[in-house]
Amino acid sequence: MLKKLAQAEEKWGGESRLIDRWLQTRRELLIQYFKLAGLSPRGAAEKSLPGLQQVHIFCDHMVDYISECHFRIINHIMHSFPEGSAITDRLMPEVLETTDSLLDFIDTYSNAENDDMLLALDQDLAQLGDTMETRFALEDKLLQTLYTYRIKRDEASEAVVAANE
Repeated sequence: MLKKLAQAEEKWGGESRLIDRWLQTRRELLIQYFKLAGLSPRGAAEKSLPGLQQVHIFCDHMVDYISECHFRIINHIMHSFPEGSAITDRLMPEVLETTDSLLDFIDTYSNAENDDMLLALDQDLAQLGDTMETRFALEDKLLQTLYTYRIKRDEASEAVVAANE
C-alpha cells in the first residue's frame, strides 16, 4: 500500500493543495495502520497486541480520513466541474461499500474497553487492509479526476491569457 501511495504522490502530488492534503492524510492513516498491525514499512512484524489507546487513535484517524473523502473530495468533484457528478455517481456505490466496512471496524474497536475485545483484531486488520486497498484504488480514480480537471482548467486559463496578449 505504501508503494502505491508513493506512486500516487509522484503522479499527482504538487498539483493542488487539496490533492496533497488528501495524500498526506492517506499516508498518516497507513502509518497508523501499519503500527497497529505491528508491521514496519520494511515488512518486519512485531508479535505483540497493540494497546487500546493505539487502536482508538487509529479509529480516530480513519474517521477523519473517511470524512475528508466524503465531505471534501467527493463534494468538490461533484460541484466543481460538469462531469464531476457523473463520475461520483458511478464510483459512489463501491466507495460506500468500503465506507461501510471501515465504519464496521470503527464501531467494533473505537469503544473497546479491555484487551479481550482485541482478540479478533489481527483477522479484522487483515480484512481491513484488503478493504483499504480496494478503497484507495477507487480514490485514485477520484484523484485522477481532480488532477485532470486541474490540468484542463490551467490550460484554459493559459489560453485566455495568451489570447489577451
